[in-house]
Amino acid sequence: MNLAAIEHRAFDNYCYPVDGETLEINLRTGKDVERVFLLWGDPFDWGKSGDASNYNWRCSSTELTGKKELQNHLWWTVRVRPPVRRAKYFFRICGDGGTWIYGESGLCPEEEFRGREDSYYAFIFPWMNRSDISAPPSWAENTIWYQIFPSRFRRGPMEGEQAGILDWASANTKVTNKQKFGGNLNGITEKLAYLADLGVTGIYLNPVNCSTTEHKYDTTDYYTIDPELGTGEDMKRLVHEAHKLGILVMLDGVFNHSGWEFFAWQDLLKNREKSKYASWYMVNDWKFVGRPADNAEKGRFFSFAYCDYMPKFNTNDPGLRKYLVDVCEFWVREYDIDALRLDVANEVCHSFCRELQDRMRLLKEDFYIIGEIWHNAMPWLRGNEFDAIMNYPLQNAIYKFALGKDEDSCSFEQDVNRCLTDYPSQTRRVMFNLMDSHDTERLVTKLGNSDRAVQALALMFAMPGSPCLYYGTEAFLEGGKDPDCRRCMPWDDIEGGNCADSLALVKALVKLRKEEGALRGEGLEFEHQAGSPRLLVLRKMAEGAGDILDAGAPGAGTVASGSGNGLACGGIRLFANFGGGDVDIASLTGGGELLFANRLEGGMLRADGVAVFRA
Repeated sequence: MNLAAIEHRAFDNYCYPVDGETLEINLRTGKDVERVFLLWGDPFDWGKSGDASNYNWRCSSTELTGKKELQNHLWWTVRVRPPVRRAKYFFRICGDGGTWIYGESGLCPEEEFRGREDSYYAFIFPWMNRSDISAPPSWAENTIWYQIFPSRFRRGPMEGEQAGILDWASANTKVTNKQKFGGNLNGITEKLAYLADLGVTGIYLNPVNCSTTEHKYDTTDYYTIDPELGTGEDMKRLVHEAHKLGILVMLDGVFNHSGWEFFAWQDLLKNREKSKYASWYMVNDWKFVGRPADNAEKGRFFSFAYCDYMPKFNTNDPGLRKYLVDVCEFWVREYDIDALRLDVANEVCHSFCRELQDRMRLLKEDFYIIGEIWHNAMPWLRGNEFDAIMNYPLQNAIYKFALGKDEDSCSFEQDVNRCLTDYPSQTRRVMFNLMDSHDTERLVTKLGNSDRAVQALALMFAMPGSPCLYYGTEAFLEGGKDPDCRRCMPWDDIEGGNCADSLALVKALVKLRKEEGALRGEGLEFEHQAGSPRLLVLRKMAEGAGDILDAGAPGAGTVASGSGNGLACGGIRLFANFGGGDVDIASLTGGGELLFANRLEGGMLRADGVAVFRA
């Protein structure tokens, strides 16, 4: 048995309360492990002795039946309900190398453990305090997001003429960050009915505050809407009209750095180290050049990346933190927004993130906060900072399989399982899932054709989380890497009927996601097909209340835990053919009702095709 592969910690994604009564416990092992049992009970249950003087700890044995395969490991899961909200536990691990007991003291052979239990430290979960339990807003897992880059979405009516505005570009016109096309907030308001018809229930807006650029990530005034986009009244009207249609609104908070023209940086430029805002930034050499140059590259001050015109905030400073949190409170009170996305979220300090959540939850108890973090973000997702992150790891797993001709369904399962096991269940259910954004190549450009884009969207909609469409993706708008991924929304094509087929496919997927609870849930199984390694068959199971099994301890229980916890009968089965040839899936559907299809003819799923059946 590969003992070095075995890992557990009594916190984070390895052990956490799902609610006030249920504790999920996970163990990672090598693939040579055959069975795992949890030896668990109350840490103060001394049995007949009544105290610890004659040590006789009572425990139950419960098998971990939930199992996911990772690249080099297995991930075992069980949920238990301690009668008193605490637990002490060991693992009993069985395999070719015998049977081992695993606790906080480490691993030992079972025969050495028996009779000497008091010599070994168990894992302990001390108490399931409700205020410590991660509780993201439940509405997020049922939301269909739509990301909008305001200046490229639609040009609506505005007072006065803007200088330098270009004609609205066609779908095949490449763009740069210097070009101004005049998209604005009123344009978004005009098209809220279009978004509602698409099935959208949440919009995420890229920055809308004053700045000197088209991307607007160089904020110059956090309290004022950029005049190129509109006014504060326009923003209020947009949110109000969105709410009337059941659409929630998320703004982009740029708190890692400011723009060059921001008042505090301008004061620092003038007064240098004597500025009262000197501690708001990270300056290493007060003799730096007083204009955007190569200061950041030479380490004179820190900035976003090495962009001088976006000097980096020092969010360790309490005064700055208060200023920025006050800004967010203003946005909620003034505009009535429902959520925030934080730019470069992994570089702001944890203190700021905690203070931000505290303040936002006082204003709206179900306020949703996500961070732009492209890597494992467990330190930010413990329940007191962010609710979720932009799920680029899941995006990468889908692209890796779709574009990797040597990848098979087993490797895709392993990559998806890595994404699912990185975080607690509550977090997985509200992760901000996306296939493209203002920072990436557009979906259809990345994959090469629209049929593959439909496959990827179907997979995204089949995963637990809060899915997001990037503006124009429903029309298969193309675009290369930043800044070409920020092309103008192709309204002429959409309104002229040229995108009817693509819109119908995306609408159908959105509708299916909203109507089929199994798609939103965590119950997931991969059904690998011999001879068709590039055919994905995913079964999503409907979620039930879960069966409570008698674990043998008074008042205790375990929750059934297969691939998804608490699974009821039914569900759906998704087929996606990423191979080069057609595949006959007629015998695999089980005669279930066809719910969605693209490139399915009879029982033959064509290359790049996807189909969804009721299981």
